[in-house]
Amino acid sequence: MVAVLGSFFTAVEIARLAAGYPGAVLGVPAVIFAFTVSRRPGGEPVPQKVMAAVALSVLAGASVWLGAQMAVHPVIGGAVFVALMAGSIWTRRFGAAVTRLGALVPLALIAALLSAGSATGHLAWWPICGWMALVGFSAFVWVRVVRLVAEKLTGLPGSPLAQAPAKRSARRAGLSPRSRMALQMAVALTAAFSLGHLIFGEHWQWCVISAMVVSLGPVGRGDLALKGVERGLGAMAGTLVAALIAAVAEPHGTTSIVLIFVVLAVATTLRTYNYAFYAAGITTALSMFYGYFGQSPEHLLLIRLQALVLGAVLAVVVGWFLVPVRTGDAVRARLGATLAALASLLDARRDGASTAKALAAFDAAATNLNASARSHRLYRRATRRLGAGHRITPADAGEALLAARGPVHALAASEPGPREGATAETVRLLRRAVSAPTDTLPELPEPAVTAPLAYLDAALRRFAAAIPALAKGRHPRWPAAARPSSPRFPPPDRHWPTSG
Repeated sequence: MVAVLGSFFTAVEIARLAAGYPGAVLGVPAVIFAFTVSRRPGGEPVPQKVMAAVALSVLAGASVWLGAQMAVHPVIGGAVFVALMAGSIWTRRFGAAVTRLGALVPLALIAALLSAGSATGHLAWWPICGWMALVGFSAFVWVRVVRLVAEKLTGLPGSPLAQAPAKRSARRAGLSPRSRMALQMAVALTAAFSLGHLIFGEHWQWCVISAMVVSLGPVGRGDLALKGVERGLGAMAGTLVAALIAAVAEPHGTTSIVLIFVVLAVATTLRTYNYAFYAAGITTALSMFYGYFGQSPEHLLLIRLQALVLGAVLAVVVGWFLVPVRTGDAVRARLGATLAALASLLDARRDGASTAKALAAFDAAATNLNASARSHRLYRRATRRLGAGHRITPADAGEALLAARGPVHALAASEPGPREGATAETVRLLRRAVSAPTDTLPELPEPAVTAPLAYLDAALRRFAAAIPALAKGRHPRWPAAARPSSPRFPPPDRHWPTSG
């Protein structure tokens, strides 16, 4: 929020002193740029930082042109919007560096949507493009400087770099997951643009925003359906909250701007509990932004709710039926990423290097794995309450591996021991088994007998018992000794014993 505030006031001064525009014309996009960039992982090399800064500046300037085109030429502007959004997803297959650059596209497109529905879309686009590019560069600098200062003051490492996506096997036929997600995004946005203009007229932006945020991020049908419900409910709640705030606060006054920052801060804090809170906060802020530009949330409440519901439904339906990414495939890929991060952590301990970044990378991979397993967890709870049993599925394998998160944190806080080499060998064998689940798993090394390594080895053996479920069409039952005692996702701060 320090970076967001700094970016906002810098943009306001640029608008007042240099451009001669109202402060909100540049200040509001500055908030979007800084708030979104602050969620990007850092730690990339300097050349990539320079490329990201240049890319954000260009995209920020282009967002004004695109917003003007969508306001005047909706077909051309919408086609460019869809192509950019789908292209940013498809290009993720080319590695982590391209993925980080592509992640800048959605925030520029959100700014374009805001521009299309505000006074910015009616200004001459050429002068403001240059000023908006400067605002985008300012937001990038503010985020990087604040992050660097925070790391120096706290001594905590920054967010780990995103891992490059695994190369696709030449033997697999069909579209890759990234290509499928890009196609789904393109179809969902095309439908949202078309139906949004036909049904909601000049308020079509809300249908597009809803379809975009629901389609962006989820991997697998189960994750998509669950997040679609969460984001849809959160967005509707945010619209209602914005209407209540507008009823007691002047939409065009300073109080409204202050409340926007408060809402963004609260949304960021509550994101760790449930994404629905984050969606509610972002939608509240967007509604207040539009209110600042003259769109009354009270009069448009029903239209916005209808548009949000339609956009979410379009995204879920398209993602579920059009070249869907199966939950099992998503879980399998994230299992491999989590095991790779665990192997890097054990290697760092063996080499005597710092484990802070390796532990952060393991947590990030485990969080992604947990996102893919959440929908199955809810399904399993429902079947248990109905008295129905279930066989082992890929999501059960994910649950078994997630149970290792607590022991891994306890291990990272302890001194390296001689038995960790056997655990590292176990992880290596499990990684090979995940890539070929139909093969017979070799005998694993003897487990440790003292904590926390003993708890980690036990969790890895429960995971090994679930590996056969990763093979398509095979859903064995849990062996009694390997059945997880609890389906919960252990928190990282659980106090595990450090000795026998």
